[in-house]
Amino acid sequence: MSIFRFHRKDFQVKKIIGLALILLFNGCAKNTSLKSQMLLNAQRLNVLEQPIIYPTQQPAEVTSVISVLQPGQETGWHKHMVPLHSYVMEGTCTLEFETDGEVQTRTFSKGDTWVGAADIWHNASNRTDQPAVVFVVFMGAEGLENIVFR
Repeated sequence: MSIFRFHRKDFQVKKIIGLALILLFNGCAKNTSLKSQMLLNAQRLNVLEQPIIYPTQQPAEVTSVISVLQPGQETGWHKHMVPLHSYVMEGTCTLEFETDGEVQTRTFSKGDTWVGAADIWHNASNRTDQPAVVFVVFMGAEGLENIVFR
């Protein structure tokens, strides 16, 4: 008989916890002070106006980093073998892209976002007197390098 009561109490506790979680999440969903900022919406092209292509042969792997470029600092010429999403959290950074023997330059400031071009040599630099902080999400795959340096 005592075993039955234990299971019954255990079930009651689980029921109470479940109800509490439902109420908590319901309260969060109704929180009108919660604000969202759209960074990208249905983006189909990368920063060089090329179609975004995801690796499909291997299992997906997502990696995120926060990169900080100090004033005057550069990343060095490199490329990414996977698409990536970048968001400037603070400061300004300048990217130089090497395409068809020419260099294209783009400058991004706080709040700017872009999808990086895969398999394109580029160099990021901070040409200002303040640090540049960039949040980067690599949409990669098992066995593919996120960054390849020249």
